[in-house]
Amino acid sequence: MATKTTTKLSDLENAQKILNQIEAKAAELSASRASDERELASLSFAAHGDADQKAFARLETIKARMVKRDLDMKSIEAALAEAQRRLAAAQEAEAAAEQRQNAAQARIVVERIDELFASADIHFKQAMDALEAAESRIEEVHRLGFAYPTAVQLRANSIFALETCMTRLPKYMWDELSRGGLRYPSPSQRRTFSQFWAAMSATLGREIASRLGEKHNKEDAA
Repeated sequence: MATKTTTKLSDLENAQKILNQIEAKAAELSASRASDERELASLSFAAHGDADQKAFARLETIKARMVKRDLDMKSIEAALAEAQRRLAAAQEAEAAAEQRQNAAQARIVVERIDELFASADIHFKQAMDALEAAESRIEEVHRLGFAYPTAVQLRANSIFALETCMTRLPKYMWDELSRGGLRYPSPSQRRTFSQFWAAMSATLGREIASRLGEKHNKEDAA
């Protein structure tokens, strides 16, 4: 035999359910009052003007019911006010619970953001350290008698690489930096540091090989 499962209503759902039930009772009483008032109007003349005893008896029944209903309506109105108060309290409690839940989730997200910005600091420093070290090594190559790459060539390609990285910034950051002159690189201008240096390194490699006579020796060996 299958067991029947019931789902427990939340405090807010239960408060709303009770309010709906009381409002329905109030509506029923209001409709009953309107019906009796119409019948009262139709019976009053017959009962008092024509001395119709049946009409008078019916009139007395309606009057007694109206008195009781008015008392019931006062009770219903008091219950309705309390139900509305309880519903408001349940809504506030649920909103507070949701706020606490959101705050707990926000704490986790903020902790992750802390980690991300700390990571950004570390990696930006590493990137700047690497670029600074690469600049020193290129100056060392120049001191060894190689003019390539020139400062202009290196600067232009480095700027394109930086601008290429910057295209991934959020729009509001990009808009702010662009006011200071940051350009949005075209597809042909976009490159990474390793991409532009690979071409420069190849050129340097050929010149180094030539100065070492490696090309001439290879030709002799051939």
